[in-house]
Amino acid sequence: MKVEIKKVGINGEGIGYIDHLPVFVPKAMIGEIVDIKITEKNKRYARGEVLKIVSKNKDRMQPKCHLQHVCGGCSLMHVRYPKQLEYKREILKQSLIKYAQVDPRRISNVLPSEDIFAYRNQFKMPCGVDEGYLESGMFLPNTNYFLGIKKCIIHDKGLEEIRREIMKVLNNAHMEAYSHKTKKGLRNLIVRGFDGKYQCTLVTGENEIGASLIQKLMQIKGMYSLWQSVHTTKKTTEVFGKKVVLLAGEKYLPLQLEDIQLQISPRSFFQLNTKQAIQLYRNIAAMIPAKCNLLVEAYSGIGGISMYLKDKAKEIIGIESIKDAVVNANQNAKKNGCEHVSFLCADAADKLIYLSKKRNIDVLVVDPPRSGLDDAMLDCILRSKIKNIVYVSCNPATLGKNLAVLQNRYRVERIQPIDMFPNTSHIESICLLVRK
Repeated sequence: MKVEIKKVGINGEGIGYIDHLPVFVPKAMIGEIVDIKITEKNKRYARGEVLKIVSKNKDRMQPKCHLQHVCGGCSLMHVRYPKQLEYKREILKQSLIKYAQVDPRRISNVLPSEDIFAYRNQFKMPCGVDEGYLESGMFLPNTNYFLGIKKCIIHDKGLEEIRREIMKVLNNAHMEAYSHKTKKGLRNLIVRGFDGKYQCTLVTGENEIGASLIQKLMQIKGMYSLWQSVHTTKKTTEVFGKKVVLLAGEKYLPLQLEDIQLQISPRSFFQLNTKQAIQLYRNIAAMIPAKCNLLVEAYSGIGGISMYLKDKAKEIIGIESIKDAVVNANQNAKKNGCEHVSFLCADAADKLIYLSKKRNIDVLVVDPPRSGLDDAMLDCILRSKIKNIVYVSCNPATLGKNLAVLQNRYRVERIQPIDMFPNTSHIESICLLVRK
């Protein structure tokens, strides 16, 4: 069955139409005519698989990773980079028009990433047995089939080198893959690194990591700290267990971000593309008015954004619900001599209601999870008198849905998309809203 691809979907797939029914076709590009096999069909849409490309888009290229067709993580690796940026703006535009009727002229061109490979500063990989060896890798989508990944080209090169060394040491120590029956073994490997220093967390069953193994792991070049998290819950999407215990090395991983020094713990969130994080922070700062008395950041994490904005307001208050992150953030504020920047451990909506009643908030910065702002947060914002909102989003669909509500009181001034994740369909965006 032949179909012409007319649009790009939110996951980077091509969208064609058969008798007015949209057909989602992974790895197909706009303008291509493809011969497909229908793999799923219902009243609202169908899914197809490419059998043959009849007419090829000139911006199609051979993916540099031989696992791209099975992994699914880099869904746009077959698209030349300038065209990827066009696709990402189109994905954002479609969502904002669909949900909030946002004028597309408000959406700037996507800021490109300096690096399109070897940019990722952290991985969280499940572990299993592949060809008789303990390996870090992935489970194929919607299956229990484990695939060991020998090399990932979007990971920082040093990150990949230390991953190989860690797995070599663990295999020599006869570490087994996690088993739900025995509640023993290695479940996930998590490593983050900046400037040649790496923070490693072994997520295991009820294992005791011996002193000899700890010593061998700490002897790996670049190993800055080693942690363990016991995680035996069977059905969960959580990567870490409830606790993370330091086995050796330093408690915090240092990061120099222009003139800011950050200290990061294993569970703390930080953008996965360090160079683009600086671009992100610069563009957030550019949307803050010159004279600002009180700036509040909701979902503030370890305080990176608040710290970067330290010169933009007389007082900055960050709100974060995760206690470890708040402790981390206040330590970062103290380390950077920011006496006017503080962080509170609280539910974002509850604390914002309290603050907005007591104080005049000039700017609210929100960087919510992929699920976006919940109803309580949206209601709080609408009932407040906050003058400006800078909304940082990693999900065009939830951004669109949230803007549909916020536009009752706020005007969308401008939107700046930033490519944090080259070769994937993900797009980060910063939206400035001004109270009507």
